[in-house]
Amino acid sequence: MLPIAPRPTRRTRVKHGGKKLTIEERLLAAMQRMLEQGQRYVSLSVEELAAEAGMSRGTFYSHFRDKNELIARLMALITDEIVDSAGNWLGPDPGGQRPRREEMQATMVGVSGTFRKHRAILSAFADSARQDDALSLQFQKMMDTICGRCRAAIAAVNRSGGCRPGTGDDIADALSWFVVTYLGRFSPLREGEELERLIKAVADICASAIFADEKS
Repeated sequence: MLPIAPRPTRRTRVKHGGKKLTIEERLLAAMQRMLEQGQRYVSLSVEELAAEAGMSRGTFYSHFRDKNELIARLMALITDEIVDSAGNWLGPDPGGQRPRREEMQATMVGVSGTFRKHRAILSAFADSARQDDALSLQFQKMMDTICGRCRAAIAAVNRSGGCRPGTGDDIADALSWFVVTYLGRFSPLREGEELERLIKAVADICASAIFADEKS
């Protein structure tokens, strides 16, 4: 998980839970604070970002070529967090334990929480990827990872005979894009009961597309 720390100073060792934050974590926290305060990613300078993170401009450039290289690295970390937040459904070894229908809503709660937590970064990334081929490729790489995990999970359900007839890779890919696009767009805008209904709707759609009807 990526902690969001309060603004540090250059003379302070930035810690979270007793652990010193990495350069990426400090910059992620700084970028998220600034974007949530209304600053636009396209107009955000490296100098402003480094100062907010409590480091020098030189320290930034010793780790990253530019802002886009930073945000590509942050998206790689967020991809890991999205996969982790999905629990058994996108776990590293879905064949070892078949994902179950009743786990679907918990999966969507976890994924939605990650989107909500990093909504500013994800929005900035989406805006920048339209003009930057490297970032567009990074987004595709994230989706390839999520689609691959979903394919493996559905294959595990299929081996147990629990899937609808014909459920395979095409369904896995379609559901992956649906979840990322829909939850990423709308879950940060909902709260309370509205958010619960949104998550339940997405979970029900995914479960209905994957699992065979239960026999009465």
